[in-house]
This record gives sequence, C-alpha cells and structure tokens, in this order.
Amino acid sequence: MASGPPPEPSRGPRAEQPASTRDRKIRKGVRNVHLATLGWNFVTAPLVGGGIGYVIDYYVDTYPWAMVVGLFLGFVSAFIDLIRGVR
Repeated sequence: MASGPPPEPSRGPRAEQPASTRDRKIRKGVRNVHLATLGWNFVTAPLVGGGIGYVIDYYVDTYPWAMVVGLFLGFVSAFIDLIRGVR
C-alpha cells in the first residue's frame, strides 16, 4: 500500500479567486438586479397607492381625493427608490 498524502480535491475555477473579488462580483450582481427592478416601481408603486386611495375613497366617500394623494405618494416613493438606487 502506498502511504502518500491524499490528493487535493478539485476546487474549480471559482476557488482560484480571492474572497474579496467574489464578494465584489456578488454585490455588483445584486446591485444590477435592483437597478433592473426600478422600472417596475414606476408602475407598481402608483398603482398600489392609487388602489389604497380608491379603497379609502369608497369607504369615506371622498372620491377622488384619496386616490389622487395615493397616486402622488406612489410616484414619490418610486422617485425616492430611483435616487437611492442610482447612488
């Protein structure tokens, strides 16, 4: 029987990079996904705000004021998220 050291397992191409390089790549990928979703915020945030405002208008009988305020707050929310994403 041969009593040499056991062979090293194959580590693959990703193991050759230092951990800091991998972390930067992962952070960049997450940032890119977040930036790609910013467009959807300009659709969904006003719809959700307007929908909540419409429900409030239905029960309080203030149509269309709560819906307008909800739409406005939805757009403000989308712009805030855009500014945070670009930074």
